[in-house]
Amino acid sequence: MGIKHRFMKSVIMRFGVPRVKRMVAKQRSLQEMPGILLPTSNSPTRFEIPMEMLKMLQERDDFEMRHVFPIRRLLSVMRNIHRSVDTIEENPSTPRSALTPELLEQLQDYSRGLGISRFGFVKLPQDLIFDKFGVFYDNVIVLAMEMSKEKIDKAPSQETLNMVFGTYDELGIAANKIAAFLREQGYAAQADHPLGGLVLFPPLAQKAGIGWVGKHGILITPEFGPRVRLAAVYTNIENLPFADSNNHGWIEEYCKICGFCVNQCPPGAIMEDTVEHETGRITNILQRECFEYFGQFYGCSVCVKVCPFSKTADAYDRLKAVVERR
Repeated sequence: MGIKHRFMKSVIMRFGVPRVKRMVAKQRSLQEMPGILLPTSNSPTRFEIPMEMLKMLQERDDFEMRHVFPIRRLLSVMRNIHRSVDTIEENPSTPRSALTPELLEQLQDYSRGLGISRFGFVKLPQDLIFDKFGVFYDNVIVLAMEMSKEKIDKAPSQETLNMVFGTYDELGIAANKIAAFLREQGYAAQADHPLGGLVLFPPLAQKAGIGWVGKHGILITPEFGPRVRLAAVYTNIENLPFADSNNHGWIEEYCKICGFCVNQCPPGAIMEDTVEHETGRITNILQRECFEYFGQFYGCSVCVKVCPFSKTADAYDRLKAVVERR
């Protein structure tokens, strides 16, 4: 058993587990609050990565992490997840519900200044709220932040892992700041952190028109391919410019003829054939196989690296032309 593995196991067992349990309990406490929007019988169950990691560390002698988690970033992530819940009580008692065009422009400019690469607006289907969790509003600002191509190209590596957690942290901070910005203008808002979200983000972002969910289960955007992380801010604002269409559906056809991520996924966790559930939700990933490799090899990210949409700035247009020719 390597030194890195022994060190991280010690840190996780001694310090991480109690903090994660408190964090999850606080998020789940939202479902007891009046006025909360709850999941439905068709809602997915959230895969609790930290607790599953602990379980493997305890039960599997052959499970060994090659990496070291960036502790400072992890602590900041947990602080901001707590903050996303704690600051809900700061919402105004009689909030405004209509946004002026001028304030919408200010909101977008402010978001870009925080590093938000793309954003969209959508009504939240309650089927996307994770089981045992809840949110206060069904008006959603979906946020996407770019991940470094240079670092993704080194996956799987410690450098890639550090960058991914850095993106999670910065996006979570931005979501909280955007929620605070809206409160300052007299609106109610609830931030949702990209790590340990309350809602299934990729299909929500697809509904917002930001991109399309690819074969690897990750949202593909025109500008950055799948090199993005997602978060959300829920608000009482009723007149956001909600998306009513999505122009990226052709990506699904391209994924059917591509297969790069399927063939190059190290644990073979991306399925050849998509499974469509009665709810309309689709599954492309064998979660257990993905997680076992993810947990041992730097959070992997190989599927993001090899995706043709990640390669060049003009990849989106070039690949669209391929589909149109067919």
